[in-house]
Amino acid sequence: MKILAIESSCDEFSISIIDDGKILTNIISSQIDQHVNFGGVVPELAARLHLENISWVIKAALESSNTKIEEIDHVAYTEKPGLIGSLIIGKLVAETIANYIDKPLMPLHHIEGHIYGASIENEFIYPVLAMVVSGGHTQIEIINSPNEFKVIGSTLDDAIGECYDKVARVMGLGYPGGPKIDKLAQEGNKNAFTFPIPKNDESYDFSYSGLKTAVINIIHNLSQKDESIPIVDIAASFQYTATKIIEKKLEKAITEFQPKTLTVAGGVSANSEIRNIILSLGKKYNISNTFVPKMEYCTDNAAMIAKLAYEKIKSSN
Repeated sequence: MKILAIESSCDEFSISIIDDGKILTNIISSQIDQHVNFGGVVPELAARLHLENISWVIKAALESSNTKIEEIDHVAYTEKPGLIGSLIIGKLVAETIANYIDKPLMPLHHIEGHIYGASIENEFIYPVLAMVVSGGHTQIEIINSPNEFKVIGSTLDDAIGECYDKVARVMGLGYPGGPKIDKLAQEGNKNAFTFPIPKNDESYDFSYSGLKTAVINIIHNLSQKDESIPIVDIAASFQYTATKIIEKKLEKAITEFQPKTLTVAGGVSANSEIRNIILSLGKKYNISNTFVPKMEYCTDNAAMIAKLAYEKIKSSN
């Protein structure tokens, strides 16, 4: 069973081909260099660049996997959530391919795809407790099967990735800011600044707007006083606070839901501190099936959509 999957929800246009669960190819056309000067993703530009890159991405995917388009059995694509223009491009490409080869079309959920991206090289044992951290989402989910996802907590305002990028912009680090803050945090003192722990309660929900404002205010106050800004200490203190609440709420979820698999998904799952938290909690609570995704499957990619499609088809047979 060969599945061709398309991911186009933001500023990457990606096509992956999977054969009986094995990833044959995962071609990603990234647009970071085109958006960096704007300090973030420009939706109209993202959609236009997707159009420019469609042809070579399809060709590269078929050639690198040694696959003929007629050999594809299913076509999957990201239906939602994401930038509407980018999503429409992916949908049209998927529909065109599916109609041309007369094969079934599968519209899939971007976040569910991210979660299954963590299982590309590690099989899930259900129930799964997944921490989803990305530019647009911060949520905890319980997964009982490829068709049973339950969100038990979500962000009430800013997502953690969005918070990282906005703080990085004020720090003068540019876009994307998450990896840069993570790197600087390794050199700083996490106790140099005390920031308010966001949504520090017994719920599973998150809130990062207050933390974002607190960090930005510190930077502005230092700047107005012509005082030096200790970038590495601010980065370390911010990262400690942003991730500490994740650790607290995940630990509560582990004790309540008793998962057999613990993992993390989304672009911010590449963050070193979050990865350490997942692995440490798995060890603390003896969850043997604990893992983090490979770096290449953290950010948006079609392999995660292909894997989700494969697991859904397999579970329905």
